[in-house]
Amino acid sequence: MAVGLPLVGAVVDELSGPGMGVAFAVCAVLGTGLAAGLSTRRGWWWVLAASPLVVLGVTAAVEFSANSEKYRGNALATGSAKWVVHGFPVMAQAAVAALLVMVARVVMDRRRQHG
Repeated sequence: MAVGLPLVGAVVDELSGPGMGVAFAVCAVLGTGLAAGLSTRRGWWWVLAASPLVVLGVTAAVEFSANSEKYRGNALATGSAKWVVHGFPVMAQAAVAALLVMVARVVMDRRRQHG
């Protein structure tokens, strides 16, 4: 789910115009939030650590697949840097979504124990 939703959003954005857009951002944030909601406390570290890598990996895979002729030679290095810079806000938003879900789960668990 954490990879599937961002991949769907990236494909939708690529088909509707060049580059990653709102569909990718929303799907990446939702996928990360859902992964945090479904994982155990021990798994939270993996959700937080993997979310930026998933965002970057999906962006690179879809962008390169859709525009491989554009990224020949040194252009791949420039494209990669662009993917990191443009993907950073989505990476941060996904991490914040995961943290919010984790905090909500901790609060709900404490209420169940004390209430």
